[in-house]
Amino acid sequence: MESEKEPWICVTTDHVETDLDWEAQTYKEEGVDYRQYQLRKAAPDELIDIASEADVLVVDQARITADVIAGLERCRLIIRHGDGYDNLDLDAATEAGIICANQPGFWSREVAEHAFTLGISLALRIPVQQDIARHARTGKNAGWDLHRAMPFGGLSSLTVGIIGCGRTGSLTAGLFGSVAFHVLACDPYIDKEKIRLAGAEAADLSEVIEESDLISLHVPPTGETVKMFDRKMISRMKKGALLVNTARGSIIDTTAVLEALDSGRLGGVALDSTDPEPLPPDHPLFSMSNVIITPHMGWYSEDALTNLRRSIVHDVLAARDGKAPFSVRNPEVLERPNLRLGR
Repeated sequence: MESEKEPWICVTTDHVETDLDWEAQTYKEEGVDYRQYQLRKAAPDELIDIASEADVLVVDQARITADVIAGLERCRLIIRHGDGYDNLDLDAATEAGIICANQPGFWSREVAEHAFTLGISLALRIPVQQDIARHARTGKNAGWDLHRAMPFGGLSSLTVGIIGCGRTGSLTAGLFGSVAFHVLACDPYIDKEKIRLAGAEAADLSEVIEESDLISLHVPPTGETVKMFDRKMISRMKKGALLVNTARGSIIDTTAVLEALDSGRLGGVALDSTDPEPLPPDHPLFSMSNVIITPHMGWYSEDALTNLRRSIVHDVLAARDGKAPFSVRNPEVLERPNLRLGR
């Protein structure tokens, strides 16, 4: 009988929401034993201690390594809170018969708008203008030292390069296309016609790197993309070009970017994610007036977060009923004889 079954247990290891009261109430109504923690930087042993009985694990930033997975005695599903899933060991989960899922696309519009705003702010030298105003306000200069912000061109003369033209990159291309002279996009996994419909011209990586006045990054961290923007790559960019990263901090080499800013090779950088994250408080990037650093909030709007939370709860309850989530990141696990879901 249903009443004799062990309660379905869902554990949240860490979260960005101010509270998870809505989840707790919903799970209570559904008869799910829900446990929530704030263990973003916990060691494997600590994560195992709170998650060993979980049927489903919901994870934001906690690292679910092979050691952690080995201690998940009942887990059938691990859900990453958001698009990225580089903190999950997919291979170890697959070997254990555990499905890994993410929640893609809920804040693609938000990230695109953030990238666009950062790029336009760099192009118009808004951080430098703000610095000029700050110095005038504190009495360090008489009047406006306007020449510090000069020169810069108009937005209509910009050639913008988009690297990664999935949903977020495509939306970003459309936004820049509304103001820029030309938008180029590089993505070997996206059909050229889709890139054209997004408002960009399909180009190879070399074209984007060498011809763009501003480059916006929208790629996941992989073996091909981690440290993609190193000294060699940056040296191929236009002198004074701008770089925007709303993807993962590991896509760029932070030291190489700092050197390029010092030399003038890069005219400005905007980072919503850094490597490491956060940067040390005394990092020199914080003191540069042609640098914008935001606290990895490009994803955020209350609407997007609400929709994401609903989707996660939907996936948890579906898993309880033996159904796989929509976005499985290790689909090969579905064919394994040790698949735990549905047992």
